Amino acid sequence: TSPGPRDTRLRRLLMARGDDDEAMGSPRERDERRDRDDDRDRDERPARRRDDDDEDNVRGKDSMSIEPEDAAFVLGRGGATKKKIERACQAMIDLNEREYRIDVMGTKRQRKLAMDYLRYVMQQRVGPVNINCDDDRDDLTILTVPDDCVAFVMGRGGGTLRMIEEEWLTLMFFAKMVEGGRTGAGEKLMLFGTLRARRGAELKVMSAVEHKKPGHFVAFDDAGVPEGLKMGERFKGDVVPDGADWAVDTIPLSNDDFSYALGSQGSTRRKLATASGAVLEYVGMLACIAGYKPERRRCRDYLRLLLKQRTGPVHVEHEGRDDVIAVHVPPQSVGFITGSRGETLRHIERLSGTFCFTSSASPIGESGGRGNETLLIFGHDARARAHAREEVEERIRDHARMQGGGGGGRSYGGGGGGGGGRYDD
Repeated sequence: TSPGPRDTRLRRLLMARGDDDEAMGSPRERDERRDRDDDRDRDERPARRRDDDDEDNVRGKDSMSIEPEDAAFVLGRGGATKKKIERACQAMIDLNEREYRIDVMGTKRQRKLAMDYLRYVMQQRVGPVNINCDDDRDDLTILTVPDDCVAFVMGRGGGTLRMIEEEWLTLMFFAKMVEGGRTGAGEKLMLFGTLRARRGAELKVMSAVEHKKPGHFVAFDDAGVPEGLKMGERFKGDVVPDGADWAVDTIPLSNDDFSYALGSQGSTRRKLATASGAVLEYVGMLACIAGYKPERRRCRDYLRLLLKQRTGPVHVEHEGRDDVIAVHVPPQSVGFITGSRGETLRHIERLSGTFCFTSSASPIGESGGRGNETLLIFGHDARARAHAREEVEERIRDHARMQGGGGGGRSYGGGGGGGGGRYDD
């Protein structure tokens, strides 16, 4: 059935939370963000035993024969399905359409996951997929979606679900559970991928359901203030690895804070998530921050700093922090660096994956002159911070050349200045 007007409005809001391709940046920018995510996962995941590493790092090739009808189904439009499976399992898949054979290259674990995912995809061609929930899988999260929200989560032609898969590099589909699966109202959505990918996609789906059915995933106190998520018992294997401090923190937001923290087309939410290295999604009026402890701490701090900008200039004592670079900006260049309505600074943030704003280092003097301005560049990645600093310093030099090396007025820009971090209005 086609979606009604209310469903269409809700789906547009879901897209505004960061799922549309234009808002997510160019393909090159998305690839760079994925590379940073992969690097972070490798650096911060708990160490494994050496013998496990030796076995898992040995790359090989497995093959399987398929029916002619399955070849096109596995490939997908423009190879989209094959690429989706490759991203989820991190293996390389080669489809030989002449011999109807699939070759999978990767580590032992990657090849096993790839074979599982390929079989699940091929099952969808002929009927519902059955998942054995007695299996101890650490790559699977199962989320129950209310029956009246399934079509909304899927989107027209599965478009919404595909966008979530694209953003979080997961494989997702509705399936039936057998052998120990829990029964009850709602359809079971299977999310395959890494822990970070599954938790991010899970929160995104919960956000969609909460818009369609308020109160389903968010718990409220007696005063009607959101106080946390309603999370059911996780299925076998879907646990945080031993020794990891992975968790989900929640922060209630007011209506004004929510709009400001979301930003245009979800740009501010994505910016804070990328800069902090955490997963950040909004479920109802709850900011949900998932990740390891340092990531969550950074994200909470960045969100706090952002919301303070909504009501005025912000001064930050940045000395001693390992996640920030301070760049001193000449007063006459502040507007040029921020740009009209902050567009230039937003562009730098998108290029580098950082969170930037000006911090007033000294008050405005008695003569009305502007005090010194310090641009703070926040981010968990030192390379990203350095990239942003290079972009800013290059623009300062450009502006000095335009002004002939002197003070002068602002021929360009028009935004920024005086705590010019307020650019998400």
